[in-house]
Amino acid sequence: MIVQKGIATLSLLILISSLLMITMFFNQEILHLYLAMNIQKQHYFKNDLTLIEMSRTQASQTCEQLPIDYPSSIYHLVFKNTEKNDRTLHFSWCERISLFRNIPNKSMNEGDFNVYFSPSSLSLFADKLKQFDKNHHSLYWFSTPMKEWDITGNIKAVIVSEGDLIIRGQGEIRGAVITKGKLIISDEIKLIYNKNVINEVVEHYRFWRLAKRSWNDFETL
Repeated sequence: MIVQKGIATLSLLILISSLLMITMFFNQEILHLYLAMNIQKQHYFKNDLTLIEMSRTQASQTCEQLPIDYPSSIYHLVFKNTEKNDRTLHFSWCERISLFRNIPNKSMNEGDFNVYFSPSSLSLFADKLKQFDKNHHSLYWFSTPMKEWDITGNIKAVIVSEGDLIIRGQGEIRGAVITKGKLIISDEIKLIYNKNVINEVVEHYRFWRLAKRSWNDFETL
């Protein structure tokens, strides 16, 4: 009887020891997993802060330096960490802002002002339109409700009026005329459509900027 009790006690001790060993093993695995996750999290935060600083200091400048004649009006910026085997990425978008919402395809555009310009673009270019650019005098912009303008000789330009426009004189206008109101041109003035002049003006009044709220740390579909 005593021997049987001893065997039962020994068996119970062995079972308890086995359970303790198994519990310690799993606890050790959980501990290793937790430590690995914590190290990975610290690594991510470190690299994430590096990329946040890169995007904060470089994104705007990178957008502003993009070529004006880039085929698309948006550009995807990708910031990568230079450390080996690091896959952390940050993203931003650049957008090209243009004064012209459409490119004129004819010489006379009476009353078509809103077809080619939007209030949002006008506000962004307001200061530039007020300045007279001696080196680039291919855009004549009249903001008054009524404008009478005299020319002598030939002009290569895009002429825009936010109201009515009367052009008097003699010569040629190669480019396009756009008005919000009525357009009256003297019979002695010849108006000729010129695509090259128009494209030059359109490109001159464009710029790149960092799109608002475009930063993210995941790849968009």
